[in-house]
Amino acid sequence: MRFRTELIIPESKRKIQHSQSIFGVGSCFVNEIGEKISDSKFRTLLNPFGTLFHPLAIENALLRILSLTYYTQGEIFKNEELYFSWDHHTSFDRISMERTLQHINSELEKANEFIQKADVFILTFGSAWVYKLKETGLFVANCHKVPGSLFRKTLLNDSEIRQSLKNCFHLIQDVNPNAHIIATISPVRHVKDGITANMLSKAKLISNLHEVLKTFEKVDYFPAYELLIDDLRDYRFYKPDLVHPNEQAVDYIWNKFSETYFDAATTEKIQLANDIQNALNHRPLNPETIAYKEFLYKTNKQLAAMENQFPKGSFTNEKQVLQKLMKYAD
Repeated sequence: MRFRTELIIPESKRKIQHSQSIFGVGSCFVNEIGEKISDSKFRTLLNPFGTLFHPLAIENALLRILSLTYYTQGEIFKNEELYFSWDHHTSFDRISMERTLQHINSELEKANEFIQKADVFILTFGSAWVYKLKETGLFVANCHKVPGSLFRKTLLNDSEIRQSLKNCFHLIQDVNPNAHIIATISPVRHVKDGITANMLSKAKLISNLHEVLKTFEKVDYFPAYELLIDDLRDYRFYKPDLVHPNEQAVDYIWNKFSETYFDAATTEKIQLANDIQNALNHRPLNPETIAYKEFLYKTNKQLAAMENQFPKGSFTNEKQVLQKLMKYAD
């Protein structure tokens, strides 16, 4: 008897290696999968504008990063005590204009430098709904808890979505013609829009993305949305808010991603990195025992032997933690 329909994803011919750099931008699902990639010791940069939801916001971020167009004081606004940018997530908000600008432009510079050498791009689109300022008609990436009366909520039409998606892919290919682009639709449910409106939004994104992909041979579609909504298909795979996938669901999607994009050698290296993490997370009943000291020595030797298989500096934090543990055990 079968109790679910498992989604079988064809193995990608374009494998992701540790020698490659990975840039991720889009909804919070980029952060979920991106953290898994980062923990696996790939060179990564995730959401330098913070979480972005709709295609226009992602397109704008890519354009500003690639052109290295710095933000100015005229693009920073204030709501109550905090200064913010309409292009950025609330995590960039600060209590002074100078600090907000400094943080925004610092991350912009880092992203510009990173993206020039990036090999793999993961783009996750979350919603086709956008909010536009009534006064200027400017779309925003985040409303920053500003009164809703200042905005007009609009559903992007098919033409707008397709053009924005094309622009995103073209911008990436302009800087790296051979870039491996992976496009996904976020499985996070935007229930604040209403369930019907959320489904309409996701349907528009999926249908238009597939239409655009017909003309982009080097862009993959990874079915993160379908894995949660149809394959797992149960509220037990959501966090208590019933909106975001829980740890079990993220692990399942990560395993599917790994099977699709990692070869056996890369998977083995990821396991080595996980083994080091598990060793460092181990907490003995008595850290003064000879057995624990031997365990730390063995872990340190294992780390030294495998370190050169990963990008330089991948285990800087782990080495520092290990040295502290060994010093404490002495």
